[in-house]
Amino acid sequence: MTINFVGNFQTGYVGEVADETHLARELEVHNHTVRRIPRDEWREHVLDGKDYPNIPKDLRADINIICKWHHFEDGRFINYLRDTSGGAPVFYWVWDFMWDSGFPQWHIEMAKAADLYLSGELGIFKVYQEQGIKPYYFQMDVCDGELPVFEQEEIKYDVVFTGSYLPQGNRIAFLKEIAKEVPLTIFSWNHEEWKKEGIPATIYPAVYGAEYNRVIAQTNIVLGMSVEPYCYGYWSNRVGKVIAAGGFLLQEYGPGMETFLPNCVAYFNSAEGAIYKIKQYLDNSEKIARRKQGAQKIAKRFTSKTKMKQLSFFLTRYLRGEPKLWNRLP
Repeated sequence: MTINFVGNFQTGYVGEVADETHLARELEVHNHTVRRIPRDEWREHVLDGKDYPNIPKDLRADINIICKWHHFEDGRFINYLRDTSGGAPVFYWVWDFMWDSGFPQWHIEMAKAADLYLSGELGIFKVYQEQGIKPYYFQMDVCDGELPVFEQEEIKYDVVFTGSYLPQGNRIAFLKEIAKEVPLTIFSWNHEEWKKEGIPATIYPAVYGAEYNRVIAQTNIVLGMSVEPYCYGYWSNRVGKVIAAGGFLLQEYGPGMETFLPNCVAYFNSAEGAIYKIKQYLDNSEKIARRKQGAQKIAKRFTSKTKMKQLSFFLTRYLRGEPKLWNRLP
């Protein structure tokens, strides 16, 4: 099929190559024609109607995918995409947790305009449905499977956290306590903010791509904490990045993880629980090795190649006449 894919195909604001690049590549592996439409050009094209280098004059397609961007202020960026593609359905795909004392209005308007809203926020789908939005569970917990995986690296770090400094969820409070008891290393794009907290940890700028996988391979235990730990079915895509790199993930538990994630992941619910498990594992290297071996066995499941195979199947079923199954509200 022909797919118009509107998103970021460059480097994101944190310095990492945007996920849309490897997602589009893997869609093409399944013999789809993917038009990579830069989100900034699409925005300006919708607003002023002018031609832009990466926007084809003929946008007729079978399906459209548009990714979240806060500069898409309302639903016209979806409606225009549908109209210019010959009426093809538009899927609005978001892999962040969007509730923060309410939803941004631009996000709600985009979701309302879409034929389907693809998201991992399964636990709050009812809230979306009450606003006339059609959500479908499609979690983005994968990474670029073409990146190298390192299996024979010397261990340099006991415990690592690779997330952003964000005043949401439990990460700041938990890491403050964890760092008092165990040797903690933080890699973060806004690492200076972590330093301001005075956490007794070793703190570095973020690493990406192959270097990220190398750090995971050099680490005994990787801590995982999502922005929102209480929404059923939602978690950070760092979960997939750690597993695909063969790392041992000790993750703050979120409801549904025991159903969707493999047994190689271990969980905690509090700083005290994390500290207890970290000490137990650091005293038993064989247990860590078994967890890593478990991750390596199912690593391909958390790559964009697998995810885009799933998406390709779903798009095919949708276009063959089943959309009412997904559009039906309870």
